[in-house]
Amino acid sequence: MKKLFTLAFIMVATLATSNLFAQAGFKLGLAAEGALPLGTLKSAYNIGAGLTIRAAFGLNEKSAITLTSGAIAFLPKDFSDIDLDTKAQLNIPVKAGYKYMLTSNLYAIGEAGMTIVRSYYGDENGDLQSVSSSHFTYAPGIGVQLGGFDASIRYEGYQGQGFMGLRVGFNF
Repeated sequence: MKKLFTLAFIMVATLATSNLFAQAGFKLGLAAEGALPLGTLKSAYNIGAGLTIRAAFGLNEKSAITLTSGAIAFLPKDFSDIDLDTKAQLNIPVKAGYKYMLTSNLYAIGEAGMTIVRSYYGDENGDLQSVSSSHFTYAPGIGVQLGGFDASIRYEGYQGQGFMGLRVGFNF
């Protein structure tokens, strides 16, 4: 995981010092996320929520390269069952992508990368345990920008599961 964050930092630093960065601009966005589980993820979880940060490096007035990361937690369907094996899941996506403005306010975005998934569960003694894995992730979506306000909807998929995500935030 350290290598992945080091690689992302090097990419940001390289773009930040290039002519591309100086000419087209840079935006940083912070957002709240809502997630509706689909596929096999839906069998254990009803809803997810989290926070993400997205850096956008403008190529020209209509397109940008994006880097997105954050954390999205999925809550189990039933809190009352103390014998429930699945307790919660935390997703940490690290994605790079391309954003294209279709109109002055509407955009399409496609991202790909890796999601680190940490699943929590109760063992036979009732102790909380966790297991981590990482998966290739893809996330096509559409969104709207109104000044600094940014809202988008996407499908984010990995390892035979995924979710519909709603991202609402502000770009600086």
